Amino acid sequence: MTTPHDLLFERAASAAHVVFVGRRCASANLLHDYASGILHFVREGHARIETAGGPPIELDRPSLVFFPRAGRHAIQSVDESGVELVCAITRFSEPFLQTLGPAFPETLVVPMEELAPIRYAVEAFFAEAQAAPPEGRQLADRLCGIVLAYLLRHLAQRQAGQSGGPAQGCSGIIAAASDQRIAGAMNAIHTSFDAALDLATLARVAGMSRSRFVEHFKRLVGTSPHNYLVNYRIGVAQQLLASRVPVKTVAGRVGYETTASFVRKFKEVVGVSPGAWAK
Repeated sequence: MTTPHDLLFERAASAAHVVFVGRRCASANLLHDYASGILHFVREGHARIETAGGPPIELDRPSLVFFPRAGRHAIQSVDESGVELVCAITRFSEPFLQTLGPAFPETLVVPMEELAPIRYAVEAFFAEAQAAPPEGRQLADRLCGIVLAYLLRHLAQRQAGQSGGPAQGCSGIIAAASDQRIAGAMNAIHTSFDAALDLATLARVAGMSRSRFVEHFKRLVGTSPHNYLVNYRIGVAQQLLASRVPVKTVAGRVGYETTASFVRKFKEVVGVSPGAWAK
């Protein structure tokens, strides 16, 4: 049975690539600029993570540290024994980045005991990452992707629990995915974005009047239903363009009747034309 939080996974299309396996010592303390998100699996040791704009993060037990976005930070050992860890670069689909990405905090720290439901996957990931050579870590990458997908669900459930309910403080799409009415409208957008969706249709799916639907949707998601639909379409269009699908074909696949209207809207959202973006 599909749950509201499954909207998170449907949008994510995440991937992970292991880039470091081993022990890090106290001398490895230079801040590094990461071009995308990154996961640090601290398996053993006392670690400190320094960030460019915030207080240091102290880790004295096995933990997972997730930086969803590109940024600058360093991870090092507090003592001479070092820190055993695995680091993996993470990447998400354009639709995710358009609407889901802003809902995530700058840093998410999850103690390993909170990952009990996927304990065996985590153990298999560690074993594979350590055993496989750098050029043969495809299975480790896949296992890391499973952990990353679970992390999205964990974050949604944690925020809903801390706020006392979906409409009392959860941010963006995480809150919306916890609201059955808005989640239903969002699911309609995700599955029928290529159709002629209008406000009346989405409000009917949500079981609300148009005015109340717009107000409630904007309060939870942070933008209007129309803007969310546009952003989703453009995000899907970027995926298609990246796969070398012709602009004219993309326009029809994402719900635009004419290529001209698609090009105009794409440039309005992205800042450049579809052809220029795809180069």
